[in-house]
Amino acid sequence: MRKISLLALFAAVVMTVNATDLWTGSKHVSWDDGGLQIAATQFATAQPGNLLKVHFTGASDGIEFKVMNAKFDHLAGSRESAWISGDGAFEQFLTQTAVDSLKAYGLEIIGANFTCTKVELLESKTLKEGFTVWTGFFWADSWSTLELYWNGYAGVDFNYATALRIYSEANRSDFAINIKENWDPEGQIADQSAMTAGDGYMELPLTNDLRNRLANAGHWMIQFNKEAGAAFNVTDIVLVGDFPTAISNTAVESKAVKFFENGQVLIIRDGKTFNLTGAEVR
Repeated sequence: MRKISLLALFAAVVMTVNATDLWTGSKHVSWDDGGLQIAATQFATAQPGNLLKVHFTGASDGIEFKVMNAKFDHLAGSRESAWISGDGAFEQFLTQTAVDSLKAYGLEIIGANFTCTKVELLESKTLKEGFTVWTGFFWADSWSTLELYWNGYAGVDFNYATALRIYSEANRSDFAINIKENWDPEGQIADQSAMTAGDGYMELPLTNDLRNRLANAGHWMIQFNKEAGAAFNVTDIVLVGDFPTAISNTAVESKAVKFFENGQVLIIRDGKTFNLTGAEVR
């Protein structure tokens, strides 16, 4: 059973009080019937750390979040293999990149079979220092795997990244972690033997080889095994380093507009388009 800390429960109560309904109704979602689409204007007040809460009934498969750009890319920070069933709600916290793309393009919620009844935007959690690839709650038990679409780290210049941090509520470091790009033996990128324990996180120092592997992976598969201890929540996957201001979690670009296109974050400033390294894109 998935468990939440007292702090998380308190935050959930606060966010419920400050909820904004983005959409209410009854929409059957399937690959044949199409998804639920929410316009970009609905996300004008969205901030990094906000929570999207999707209420559903009759689910029998998974849920996917996509931005409505030309390629309908997956929302940055969303999970692959996000299975839902029956009646309930799915929670998706927003990273900075997710907010930028939603404000530029809007959101489609899609999947094989469920009926959506409400979509809420709830108050923020505070993101960790660095570039947040994913944030939320993932229950790590026996060989549980958090699968993340490449969109969460697309556009990041890994030359600036010094480490990957995996935050949890385990309060210990004697559990197993595998970082993979696929299930083949050569798909293994790193494990806990290459990591050090920090205050609430396990940290993987990045070599040039690891930077290249992580940057070019088609997706990240972060596998946990509780070992002899209790199961626990994983809360954040964060790249840390000396990043340019443009990609920090809390940056505010003066007279600049960020958007997500073809797998990267672009910035429009003074009529010109730049990537996150500051190079002009023509």
